[in-house]
Amino acid sequence: MNTASTFRSALLSLALVASLAHASVAQAAEQAASRPQDLTRAEVVADFNLWHRAGLDQFTNTPGFDFNSAQYQQALAVYQALRSGPAYVEELANVRAAATSAR
Repeated sequence: MNTASTFRSALLSLALVASLAHASVAQAAEQAASRPQDLTRAEVVADFNLWHRAGLDQFTNTPGFDFNSAQYQQALAVYQALRSGPAYVEELANVRAAATSAR
């Protein structure tokens, strides 16, 4: 193998490594962009409180419960309405106020 051939082989290897590195950086950036935003503790607690208020907690300890049942679907609809409406904003404010007063 002559020097030109060795040099060409080294350049091809370097180009391959660079393109693989570029692809993995692009993939990591894409995954980070598609990841949901981190939630605060207050947001998680407020969401849990609404889940409990809707009655969804009664289904967690029922083995073999049918999640397609009318009971569950009704409770889920209540939770979704609470979560997407002003009740969530109010609950979040209550949780934040309680956390602040506990300090």
